[in-house]
Amino acid sequence: MDPGKILTYFDKGKITCGICLEKKGNRFHLLSEHNRELNLNPQRIIHSSEKTLNLKLSKEELLKTLKTVIGGEEQLKENVNTEELWNLLQGEEESFDLNYIAEMTFGANPTSEQSAAIFRALFEDKIHFKFKEGIFKVHTPHQVQQILMKIQRDAEREKDLEEGSSWLRNKWDGIPAEDPLKKDHYLTLLRDLATFGAESSYYPEGKQLLKRAHLTDPDAPFKLLVKMGELQDDENLLLPRYGIPTQWTNEALKEAEEIYHAFKSQPLSSKNKRRDLTSLKVFSIDSESTRDIDDALSIEAKGASYYVGIHIADVAHYILPESHLDREAYERTTSIYLPEGKIPMLPPALSEDALSLVEGEERLALSIIIHFDSSNEIKEYDIFPSTIKVHHRYSYIQSDNQIHRNQDFSYLLQLAQCLREKRVNAGAIFLPIPELNIKVDEQKTTQVNKRERETPSEIIISELMILTNWLCASFLHEKGIPLIHRNQLDPKELVEGAGKDNLFLNYKQRRLFNRVILSTTPDNHSSLGLKPYSTFTSPIRRYLDLTAQRQLKSTLIEDRKPYSEEKLKQMIVDTEINQTKINLVHEQRHRYWLIKYLEDKVGKILPALVLNQLLNRCNLLLTDYLLEVSIPSSPADSLSPGTTIEIKLESADAQKGTIRVIPA
Repeated sequence: MDPGKILTYFDKGKITCGICLEKKGNRFHLLSEHNRELNLNPQRIIHSSEKTLNLKLSKEELLKTLKTVIGGEEQLKENVNTEELWNLLQGEEESFDLNYIAEMTFGANPTSEQSAAIFRALFEDKIHFKFKEGIFKVHTPHQVQQILMKIQRDAEREKDLEEGSSWLRNKWDGIPAEDPLKKDHYLTLLRDLATFGAESSYYPEGKQLLKRAHLTDPDAPFKLLVKMGELQDDENLLLPRYGIPTQWTNEALKEAEEIYHAFKSQPLSSKNKRRDLTSLKVFSIDSESTRDIDDALSIEAKGASYYVGIHIADVAHYILPESHLDREAYERTTSIYLPEGKIPMLPPALSEDALSLVEGEERLALSIIIHFDSSNEIKEYDIFPSTIKVHHRYSYIQSDNQIHRNQDFSYLLQLAQCLREKRVNAGAIFLPIPELNIKVDEQKTTQVNKRERETPSEIIISELMILTNWLCASFLHEKGIPLIHRNQLDPKELVEGAGKDNLFLNYKQRRLFNRVILSTTPDNHSSLGLKPYSTFTSPIRRYLDLTAQRQLKSTLIEDRKPYSEEKLKQMIVDTEINQTKINLVHEQRHRYWLIKYLEDKVGKILPALVLNQLLNRCNLLLTDYLLEVSIPSSPADSLSPGTTIEIKLESADAQKGTIRVIPA
């Protein structure tokens, strides 16, 4: 290639021209139209001019001449009708070289400028021709149609992006704007992005849309929906994110209505195969706000002995296996109690009325009457279906007030303490760790209360329910009926001093607990000190308790068929998957409301318990709020685990889930 020739080549996919200044080895040294000198591989050259420029001219004159040549090629290009050329060429051959097409357009012996103009025209025509390896391929009519359709779709997509991003930006800025035709689509997209983030199926489109609207904050989709009134400030997006159902199907609601109607229209006394205990003075103890009451107690003194009754709502009588309600309860797994409210496992008409052990109302139950001798030893027990009537409902506070006034309540506390002592002697590990209760009312007012220890009434309920669960599990084990057991291996290590009023040691011991394992094979439950163990006492709130109740009834009533072990194993798999999601929702929502509560306390000095010190961080527990945080530290700080220090709450952001503290 002679020096002074004008060479055409591709640079970043665009047609570019340059003047060959000299040949250097196997490359050409060029001055490009952009006034840049470069060494070019000959393989990148796609066209060469006939003319040779005088290299003795100044650089400015060379560039001016080059741009004049390029301008001439561009002017010639405007006279090239690529669609007409395509009509002439398509159907003959698949591809043609540049010279052949130039001759068709300009006649024999076309000039290099004319050839360059043809090249520019055909290369820029993405519809009819495709340049590849030095030749032009002619698209078929079908290919042209497909390309035109794509161009139309791209144009529509571009229009949608422009319209959508403009609308979103106006909404963000609070500027009134007419709703676009695709408003519903944009709202769906935003909701999905706010819920699932980068895992959303709308993520590529949404990212492009929001980028155009200059809304790149990860929280932008959520904040936009709040600004539009589509979501509340405190919307719980964890529920759709983890697939937690909050509505019932029409079939399930219809079934619940039929059960409720049958319950109201038919006297419970007509139910056969049940013992009538309606004259027994049954009472319930629960928190004041509880409406789904699934357990109640009774107590009768006979000489030196006591007969203590634990009566559990007979949910299995109403919710039949494989019914619509049963399948929905199975999917929900458990009632979920969040600071802002409850998501029940069963519709309220059943969970808070027909199935709940409501004061003054007859209800179907499964009762266990336990005979205790004067030494609080179990002499015998009897499990049977019953009809009961709760004569009085006590709150925990009301029940505590009865402890020293009522002999029955005094006995129950003494019995519960004796039962707990026996479990501790059998290896149970009791850790008195405070509990944090968070409640949010309809006005979004948050109440945070730390409860240091169980009340006497809570000890009574806790121990009698644990006893009931153990006795029922033992009963089914002896009968050879399959059951989902709750097993727990011994702790990895026992912390000396744990179990007393030492928060640090109790926290340390709890971290060494093994997790509870669901299994059809019974084994020891180390922290309870019992074997075998399952749960029966909350069938309104927990599906596995309903399952256990069905297994129990299959033994008590011969016409009931128990679940097979294989079926129970499948239940374990599904339950553990669902329970993991529910635990995440519970923990994250609890943390959200706690941090939101702390947003108003930024700047406060708070006590913190040192849990452990790592290389450059120290993990702390805010003792007032049982919330784990960390601060930067070094070995020189000597923050001894178990000591209490003061920290300053520097920032808290509930939406981001972050909290920052610094040493006070």
